Amino acid sequence: MNSDTMETAVQCCKDAGAIVKCSGCGEYDVSAGDDAAERNAYARATNASRADVRGFRGMSREEVMDAVKSALQDAGNCPRCSALRGSW
Repeated sequence: MNSDTMETAVQCCKDAGAIVKCSGCGEYDVSAGDDAAERNAYARATNASRADVRGFRGMSREEVMDAVKSALQDAGNCPRCSALRGSW
């Protein structure tokens, strides 16, 4: 997957509210853990793909959905705040 594809997938997730800034430190992008926002991210990606947005150009729907899934998985938890919680 190229960087344009990942950028577009991440942006769809952010626009949908599925990826947000960490509420603890505000530095890292993390998963919001919101099923409705994740469904919205997939819908936004589908629409972007149909509109032939640069990052998704020439990709199948399955490839686009895989890119969004990867973006959501990569967001995960904040590495900074998770490390701090582990030291308490």
